[in-house]
This record gives sequence, C-alpha cells and structure tokens, in this order.
Amino acid sequence: MTREIDLPELREVEWLDPWRPTAPGLEAELAREVGPGHVLAGRRAVAVARRVDNDDVLFHLPDGPALLAVVHLTWTGRREQKPQWPSTELYHSVAEFAERCMGPDHRGEER
Repeated sequence: MTREIDLPELREVEWLDPWRPTAPGLEAELAREVGPGHVLAGRRAVAVARRVDNDDVLFHLPDGPALLAVVHLTWTGRREQKPQWPSTELYHSVAEFAERCMGPDHRGEER
C-alpha cells in the first residue's frame, strides 16, 4: 500500500465536518487488519481523509475495485478473521462519496 494520490478531484474537495484530510500512516493499520476474502485484500489503498469523531477513513483505491472506500478501522493491530471486517463502503466517484457519505455525516443523518 502506497501514499500516491493521483486523483485531482480529491484536491478540490471542500471537506465538511466531521471529515478532514489525513496525514500518512493509516495505510499500515489497514494492511494489518485486512484479511483473506476482504474486498480490499491485496489492493493498493491510500488514506486521504478521516472522520474526527470515529474510526472511519477514506482511502483512494488506485487499482479498484472502486475509486474510493470508507473503512471503519478496528484498531485491533492484527488481521481480522472475518472478511466483513474492517467494514468497508465502496464509492465509484468523489461526487458519490460526497453525496452518500460526507453530506449525511455532516448533517448527522444515518447512512
């Protein structure tokens, strides 16, 4: 997993609370947690933002299966045994993430 972000749309995002851009480092925790069968197993992922009020992290997926993923890290420091953990929501565009995730989170709506 690498720190390359080649997605111009992410540079133009107006981040809404509780989302903020993030510094490098969360890729390592994702790599520790993702086990066989997980949708992100074996995929490159680059952390770009995180929620300040919980453990959700937005990752850019340069090689797919979608463009972005919101992953709720478990912070166990070890590989999860069930493929549904860490829980992951895929988004095919920055606009879809903003509409279906960041906007509802900002308004305090359940998604």
